[in-house]
Amino acid sequence: MSILEIQDRIANIRGTITVVVNDGTRPSPASYLAELKSVLQGRVRFLFATGTHRAVTDFEASLILGDCDAGNPKAESNMCDDGTHIKIGTTSRGTVVEMHPWMFDGPVLAINTVEPHYFAGFTGGRKSFLPGVSSRKTVVQNHFLACSEQAQPGRLAGNPVHEDMMEGAALLAARTEIIMINGVSGSDTVFCGGYDSSFYKAADVAANRCGVVVREKYSSLEVRPGKSLEVSLYQSMKAIFMWHHAVQDGGELVLASSCFEGLGAKQMESLLLATASLPVIPKSHGEYVLGDHAAIRLHKIRNRIRLSFRTGLDMRRFGFENNKVPIETVIENAGFVFPVMET
Repeated sequence: MSILEIQDRIANIRGTITVVVNDGTRPSPASYLAELKSVLQGRVRFLFATGTHRAVTDFEASLILGDCDAGNPKAESNMCDDGTHIKIGTTSRGTVVEMHPWMFDGPVLAINTVEPHYFAGFTGGRKSFLPGVSSRKTVVQNHFLACSEQAQPGRLAGNPVHEDMMEGAALLAARTEIIMINGVSGSDTVFCGGYDSSFYKAADVAANRCGVVVREKYSSLEVRPGKSLEVSLYQSMKAIFMWHHAVQDGGELVLASSCFEGLGAKQMESLLLATASLPVIPKSHGEYVLGDHAAIRLHKIRNRIRLSFRTGLDMRRFGFENNKVPIETVIENAGFVFPVMET
Protein backbone atom coordinates (compact mmCIF):
# COMPACT_ATOMS: atom_id res chain seq x y z
CA MET A 1 0.00 0.00 0.00
CA SER A 2 1.30 3.48 -0.92
CA ILE A 3 0.60 6.94 0.50
CA LEU A 4 -1.76 7.53 -2.45
CA GLU A 5 -3.67 4.34 -1.63
CA ILE A 6 -3.92 5.44 2.00
CA GLN A 7 -5.28 8.80 0.80
CA ASP A 8 -7.97 6.96 -1.17
CA ARG A 9 -8.82 4.71 1.78
CA ILE A 10 -9.13 7.66 4.17
CA ALA A 11 -11.25 9.59 1.66
CA ASN A 12 -13.78 6.73 1.73
CA ILE A 13 -13.98 6.59 5.53
CA ARG A 14 -16.88 8.40 7.13
CA GLY A 15 -16.59 10.08 10.48
CA THR A 16 -13.59 10.83 12.68
CA ILE A 17 -10.18 9.23 12.20
CA THR A 18 -7.82 8.91 15.16
CA VAL A 19 -4.21 9.53 14.15
CA VAL A 20 -1.60 8.14 16.56
CA VAL A 21 1.77 9.92 16.34
CA ASN A 22 5.09 9.91 18.22
CA ASP A 23 5.79 12.18 21.16
CA GLY A 24 8.63 14.72 21.13
CA THR A 25 11.40 12.14 21.70
CA ARG A 26 11.02 10.65 18.22
CA PRO A 27 11.28 12.08 14.69
CA SER A 28 8.24 14.14 13.66
CA PRO A 29 5.67 12.62 11.25
CA ALA A 30 4.86 16.11 9.87
CA SER A 31 6.11 15.31 6.37
CA TYR A 32 3.79 12.31 6.09
CA LEU A 33 0.89 14.25 7.56
CA ALA A 34 1.39 17.01 4.99
CA GLU A 35 0.68 14.50 2.21
CA LEU A 36 -2.55 13.45 3.93
CA LYS A 37 -3.73 16.87 5.03
CA SER A 38 -6.36 17.25 2.31
CA VAL A 39 -8.19 14.05 3.30
CA LEU A 40 -7.73 14.43 7.06
CA GLN A 41 -8.71 18.08 7.48
CA GLY A 42 -11.84 18.65 9.51
CA ARG A 43 -12.31 15.04 10.66
CA VAL A 44 -9.17 14.09 12.51
CA ARG A 45 -8.03 13.95 16.11
CA PHE A 46 -4.45 13.32 17.17
CA LEU A 47 -3.29 11.07 19.98
CA PHE A 48 0.32 11.39 21.07
CA ALA A 49 1.75 7.97 21.90
CA THR A 50 3.45 9.07 25.11
CA GLY A 51 3.23 5.73 26.94
CA THR A 52 4.24 6.56 30.52
CA HIS A 53 6.13 9.74 29.47
CA ARG A 54 4.96 13.26 30.28
CA ALA A 55 2.37 14.99 28.11
CA VAL A 56 3.45 16.68 24.88
CA THR A 57 3.80 20.46 25.22
CA ASP A 58 2.04 22.89 22.86
CA PHE A 59 5.38 23.77 21.29
CA GLU A 60 6.25 20.12 20.72
CA ALA A 61 2.78 19.49 19.27
CA SER A 62 3.31 22.22 16.70
CA LEU A 63 6.59 20.62 15.62
CA ILE A 64 5.16 17.10 15.53
CA LEU A 65 2.03 17.98 13.57
CA GLY A 66 3.39 20.68 11.29
CA ASP A 67 0.71 22.29 9.08
CA CYS A 68 -1.90 19.87 10.39
CA ASP A 69 -1.77 21.75 13.70
CA ALA A 70 -3.51 24.69 12.00
CA GLY A 71 -7.22 24.90 12.72
CA ASN A 72 -6.70 23.55 16.26
CA PRO A 73 -7.70 19.91 15.71
CA LYS A 74 -8.51 17.91 18.81
CA ALA A 75 -5.29 16.48 20.24
CA GLU A 76 -4.23 14.92 23.49
CA SER A 77 -1.45 12.84 25.02
CA ASN A 78 -1.94 9.33 26.31
CA MET A 79 -2.16 9.71 30.08
CA CYS A 80 -1.40 6.24 31.36
CA ASP A 81 -2.80 6.82 34.87
CA ASP A 82 -6.12 8.54 34.07
CA GLY A 83 -8.22 5.38 34.48
CA THR A 84 -9.93 5.61 31.08
CA HIS A 85 -8.11 2.77 29.32
CA ILE A 86 -10.18 -0.17 28.07
CA LYS A 87 -9.15 -3.80 28.53
CA ILE A 88 -9.15 -5.83 25.32
CA GLY A 89 -7.45 -9.05 26.38
CA THR A 90 -4.34 -10.70 27.79
CA THR A 91 -1.23 -11.83 25.91
CA SER A 92 0.26 -15.31 26.17
CA ARG A 93 2.93 -13.89 28.50
CA GLY A 94 0.32 -12.52 30.87
CA THR A 95 0.27 -8.85 29.91
CA VAL A 96 -3.18 -7.37 30.47
CA VAL A 97 -3.73 -5.12 27.44
CA GLU A 98 -5.54 -1.84 28.20
CA MET A 99 -5.60 0.95 25.62
CA HIS A 100 -6.87 4.52 25.20
CA PRO A 101 -10.64 4.66 24.47
CA TRP A 102 -10.12 6.50 21.17
CA MET A 103 -8.69 3.24 19.83
CA PHE A 104 -12.17 1.73 19.77
CA ASP A 105 -14.10 4.62 18.25
CA GLY A 106 -13.51 4.39 14.50
CA PRO A 107 -10.47 3.68 12.29
CA VAL A 108 -6.94 4.34 13.53
CA LEU A 109 -4.10 5.70 11.41
CA ALA A 110 -0.71 5.25 13.12
CA ILE A 111 2.32 7.15 11.82
CA ASN A 112 5.79 6.57 13.21
CA THR A 113 9.39 5.85 12.39
CA VAL A 114 11.38 2.67 12.88
CA GLU A 115 14.79 2.84 14.49
CA PRO A 116 16.73 0.60 16.87
CA HIS A 117 15.56 0.32 20.47
CA TYR A 118 17.72 -1.02 23.26
CA PHE A 119 15.30 -3.69 24.50
CA ALA A 120 12.36 -3.79 22.05
CA GLY A 121 14.69 -4.46 19.12
CA PHE A 122 13.19 -1.61 17.11
CA THR A 123 10.72 1.17 17.76
CA GLY A 124 7.80 1.85 15.44
CA GLY A 125 4.90 -0.29 14.27
CA ARG A 126 3.31 -2.05 17.23
CA LYS A 127 5.06 0.28 19.67
CA SER A 128 2.56 3.03 18.79
CA PHE A 129 -0.03 0.97 20.66
CA LEU A 130 1.96 -0.86 23.33
CA PRO A 131 3.34 1.09 25.13
CA GLY A 132 2.27 4.20 23.16
CA VAL A 133 -1.44 4.38 24.01
CA SER A 134 -1.57 1.83 26.84
CA SER A 135 -2.21 2.09 30.56
CA ARG A 136 0.64 2.04 33.07
CA LYS A 137 -0.37 -1.47 34.13
CA THR A 138 0.05 -2.73 30.56
CA VAL A 139 3.38 -0.96 30.08
CA VAL A 140 4.80 -2.25 33.37
CA GLN A 141 3.83 -5.84 32.60
CA ASN A 142 5.31 -5.63 29.10
CA HIS A 143 8.52 -3.95 30.26
CA PHE A 144 9.09 -6.67 32.87
CA LEU A 145 10.06 -8.79 29.86
CA ALA A 146 12.97 -6.40 29.22
CA CYS A 147 14.80 -8.13 32.09
CA SER A 148 15.40 -10.99 29.64
CA GLU A 149 18.82 -11.35 28.01
CA GLN A 150 16.97 -11.81 24.70
CA ALA A 151 15.68 -8.21 24.80
CA GLN A 152 18.46 -6.52 22.84
CA PRO A 153 18.84 -3.72 20.26
CA GLY A 154 18.23 -4.82 16.68
CA ARG A 155 16.83 -8.20 17.76
CA LEU A 156 13.23 -9.24 17.02
CA ALA A 157 13.31 -13.04 16.75
CA GLY A 158 12.95 -14.46 20.24
CA ASN A 159 12.71 -11.02 21.82
CA PRO A 160 9.91 -11.36 24.42
CA VAL A 161 9.22 -7.62 24.60
CA HIS A 162 8.68 -7.37 20.85
CA GLU A 163 6.61 -10.53 20.66
CA ASP A 164 4.39 -9.33 23.52
CA MET A 165 3.90 -5.97 21.78
CA MET A 166 2.88 -7.76 18.59
CA GLU A 167 0.28 -9.77 20.50
CA GLY A 168 -1.09 -6.54 21.98
CA ALA A 169 -1.34 -4.93 18.55
CA ALA A 170 -3.08 -8.06 17.21
CA LEU A 171 -5.70 -7.80 19.96
CA LEU A 172 -6.36 -4.21 18.88
CA ALA A 173 -6.46 -5.12 15.17
CA ALA A 174 -9.21 -7.65 15.93
CA ARG A 175 -11.36 -4.77 17.24
CA THR A 176 -10.35 -1.75 15.14
CA GLU A 177 -9.23 -1.05 11.58
CA ILE A 178 -5.55 -0.07 11.69
CA ILE A 179 -3.80 1.75 8.86
CA MET A 180 -0.06 2.04 9.41
CA ILE A 181 2.67 4.25 8.00
CA ASN A 182 6.18 3.25 9.08
CA GLY A 183 8.99 5.55 8.03
CA VAL A 184 12.65 4.67 8.50
CA SER A 185 14.55 7.24 10.54
CA GLY A 186 16.91 9.31 8.42
CA SER A 187 15.52 7.94 5.17
CA ASP A 188 12.76 8.75 2.69
CA THR A 189 11.70 5.10 2.71
CA VAL A 190 8.09 4.54 3.82
CA PHE A 191 6.12 1.32 4.28
CA CYS A 192 2.33 1.49 4.45
CA GLY A 193 -0.27 -1.16 5.21
CA GLY A 194 -0.95 -3.43 8.15
CA TYR A 195 0.63 -2.94 11.56
CA ASP A 196 2.65 -6.15 11.12
CA SER A 197 3.79 -6.35 7.48
CA SER A 198 4.67 -2.67 7.20
CA PHE A 199 6.67 -2.80 10.43
CA TYR A 200 8.72 -5.85 9.49
CA LYS A 201 9.60 -4.37 6.10
CA ALA A 202 10.67 -1.10 7.74
CA ALA A 203 12.65 -2.94 10.43
CA ASP A 204 14.63 -4.82 7.75
CA VAL A 205 15.63 -1.51 6.16
CA ALA A 206 16.40 0.07 9.55
CA ALA A 207 18.61 -2.87 10.51
CA ASN A 208 20.75 -2.34 7.42
CA ARG A 209 20.73 1.45 7.72
CA CYS A 210 21.29 1.77 11.47
CA GLY A 211 23.53 -1.20 12.19
CA VAL A 212 27.13 0.05 12.45
CA VAL A 213 29.81 -2.59 11.88
CA VAL A 214 32.40 -2.62 14.68
CA ARG A 215 35.48 -4.69 13.85
CA GLU A 216 37.25 -4.31 17.18
CA LYS A 217 35.90 -3.24 20.57
CA TYR A 218 36.85 0.26 21.72
CA SER A 219 39.08 1.00 24.69
CA SER A 220 37.41 4.42 25.00
CA LEU A 221 34.28 5.73 23.34
CA GLU A 222 32.06 8.81 23.60
CA VAL A 223 28.35 8.55 22.69
CA ARG A 224 26.03 11.44 21.89
CA PRO A 225 22.39 10.35 21.94
CA GLY A 226 20.94 12.48 19.13
CA LYS A 227 19.03 15.73 19.43
CA SER A 228 15.54 14.48 20.40
CA LEU A 229 16.97 12.13 23.07
CA GLU A 230 19.04 14.85 24.75
CA VAL A 231 15.94 16.20 26.48
CA SER A 232 16.77 14.28 29.68
CA LEU A 233 19.06 11.69 31.21
CA TYR A 234 16.18 9.19 31.08
CA GLN A 235 16.14 9.43 27.28
CA SER A 236 19.90 9.93 26.83
CA MET A 237 20.73 6.70 28.67
CA LYS A 238 19.48 4.83 25.60
CA ALA A 239 22.79 5.65 23.91
CA ILE A 240 24.65 3.84 26.71
CA PHE A 241 22.39 0.81 26.49
CA MET A 242 22.88 0.70 22.72
CA TRP A 243 26.67 1.01 22.71
CA HIS A 244 28.13 -0.52 25.87
CA HIS A 245 28.57 -3.85 24.03
CA ALA A 246 31.12 -2.14 21.76
CA VAL A 247 33.48 -1.25 24.65
CA GLN A 248 36.05 -3.77 25.85
CA ASP A 249 36.16 -5.00 29.46
CA GLY A 250 37.69 -2.28 31.63
CA GLY A 251 37.31 0.28 28.84
CA GLU A 252 35.74 3.73 29.08
CA LEU A 253 32.33 4.92 27.85
CA VAL A 254 31.33 8.60 28.13
CA LEU A 255 27.79 9.91 27.67
CA ALA A 256 27.75 13.49 26.35
CA SER A 257 24.30 15.10 26.40
CA SER A 258 22.69 18.42 27.33
CA CYS A 259 19.91 16.82 29.46
CA PHE A 260 18.19 20.21 29.73
CA GLU A 261 15.19 18.69 31.56
CA GLY A 262 17.43 17.01 34.13
CA LEU A 263 16.86 13.38 35.11
CA GLY A 264 13.56 13.27 33.23
CA ALA A 265 11.66 10.62 35.21
CA LYS A 266 10.66 10.20 38.85
CA GLN A 267 12.32 6.80 39.14
CA MET A 268 15.69 7.89 37.72
CA GLU A 269 17.24 8.96 41.03
CA SER A 270 16.39 5.71 42.81
CA LEU A 271 17.38 3.73 39.71
CA LEU A 272 20.83 5.32 39.55
CA LEU A 273 21.43 4.84 43.27
CA ALA A 274 20.30 1.21 43.05
CA THR A 275 22.89 0.32 40.42
CA ALA A 276 25.80 0.62 42.89
CA SER A 277 24.91 -2.91 44.01
CA LEU A 278 23.09 -5.64 42.11
CA PRO A 279 19.36 -4.83 42.14
CA VAL A 280 16.90 -7.56 43.01
CA ILE A 281 15.99 -9.33 39.77
CA PRO A 282 12.19 -9.59 39.56
CA LYS A 283 10.78 -13.03 38.82
CA SER A 284 7.25 -11.94 37.89
CA HIS A 285 5.09 -8.98 36.84
CA GLY A 286 4.12 -8.46 40.45
CA GLU A 287 7.71 -8.06 41.63
CA TYR A 288 8.70 -5.72 38.81
CA VAL A 289 8.85 -1.93 39.20
CA LEU A 290 9.09 0.23 36.08
CA GLY A 291 12.78 0.82 35.44
CA ASP A 292 14.07 -2.37 37.07
CA HIS A 293 15.28 -3.67 33.71
CA ALA A 294 17.38 -0.52 33.23
CA ALA A 295 18.83 -0.75 36.75
CA ILE A 296 19.88 -4.35 36.18
CA ARG A 297 21.53 -3.47 32.85
CA LEU A 298 23.25 -0.40 34.23
CA HIS A 299 24.65 -2.31 37.21
CA LYS A 300 26.21 -4.88 34.87
CA ILE A 301 27.58 -2.13 32.61
CA ARG A 302 29.19 -0.06 35.38
CA ASN A 303 30.83 -3.16 36.81
CA ARG A 304 32.32 -4.14 33.44
CA ILE A 305 33.50 -0.77 32.09
CA ARG A 306 34.29 2.76 33.32
CA LEU A 307 31.17 4.82 32.79
CA SER A 308 31.28 8.62 33.06
CA PHE A 309 29.09 11.56 32.05
CA ARG A 310 29.33 15.01 30.51
CA THR A 311 25.75 16.20 30.93
CA GLY A 312 25.72 19.25 33.19
CA LEU A 313 24.23 17.05 35.93
CA ASP A 314 26.18 16.17 39.05
CA MET A 315 26.54 12.42 38.66
CA ARG A 316 29.00 12.05 41.55
CA ARG A 317 26.16 11.52 44.00
CA PHE A 318 25.34 8.33 42.11
CA GLY A 319 28.95 7.16 42.16
CA PHE A 320 29.83 8.21 38.59
CA GLU A 321 32.50 10.59 37.31
CA ASN A 322 31.72 13.89 35.60
CA ASN A 323 33.97 13.70 32.55
CA LYS A 324 35.34 17.01 31.24
CA VAL A 325 37.64 15.78 28.48
CA PRO A 326 36.17 14.83 25.07
CA ILE A 327 37.06 11.34 23.84
CA GLU A 328 38.67 11.01 20.40
CA THR A 329 36.21 8.41 19.08
CA VAL A 330 32.63 9.70 19.03
CA ILE A 331 29.39 8.05 17.93
CA GLU A 332 26.86 10.70 16.95
CA ASN A 333 23.14 9.94 17.03
CA ALA A 334 24.03 6.95 19.21
CA GLY A 335 20.47 6.45 20.44
CA PHE A 336 19.35 5.69 16.88
CA VAL A 337 22.15 3.40 15.67
CA PHE A 338 23.56 0.22 17.17
CA PRO A 339 26.82 -1.74 16.92
CA VAL A 340 27.03 -4.93 14.89
CA MET A 341 30.06 -6.74 16.21
CA GLU A 342 32.11 -8.38 13.47
CA THR A 343 33.06 -11.91 14.50
